[in-house]
Amino acid sequence: MLESINKNRNLISALVNHHFCIENVTKSSVLEVLKVSNTEVLEFDEKFDWSFLSDENSNNTTKPFLLFTEINEWSYLIWNVWDFEETKQMALFLSKELNTKVYYFFVDPWIATCRWVLADKGNLLASYYESHGKILNNDGNSEIGNILKKEDYFEDKFWNLYNSICQSIEILNKQQNVILTKGYLSR
Repeated sequence: MLESINKNRNLISALVNHHFCIENVTKSSVLEVLKVSNTEVLEFDEKFDWSFLSDENSNNTTKPFLLFTEINEWSYLIWNVWDFEETKQMALFLSKELNTKVYYFFVDPWIATCRWVLADKGNLLASYYESHGKILNNDGNSEIGNILKKEDYFEDKFWNLYNSICQSIEILNKQQNVILTKGYLSR
């Protein structure tokens, strides 16, 4: 029965998905440190409207987000913010305020782009942004990040790192009932 539920569910993918993997905190702890408004708790299912993340009615002072209930010690926050510096600051803020590891990931093979930010307790371990063969950001001193940066192909760099340091957001596809909070983050 679980398989039939999963076949009907909108799959959550690590591809083309700006998301934060947050270790050992509850959803309520994450919401507590964020300035949120207009939140709604609902079950994620095949009817979920992904266009919420691209809400044209949001303005410059708010950003749509999705926060999933934690699974196996990881919580996932999704937003649709392209600005890399802002994303890096969000990872650092969350890791400091929650006193934990926060990893941000984004990969899009169609535009030859990968990005990640690794933060722990407010400290930047590594940040990396590559697009169309150009390295646009390469900060920090993470041993694993430095090793992976030697890979030639951008997707190999991304997937090797992503799969080695945290549980993929795709674990949500294996759950029967996935509860999320959607709302807006205030700047």
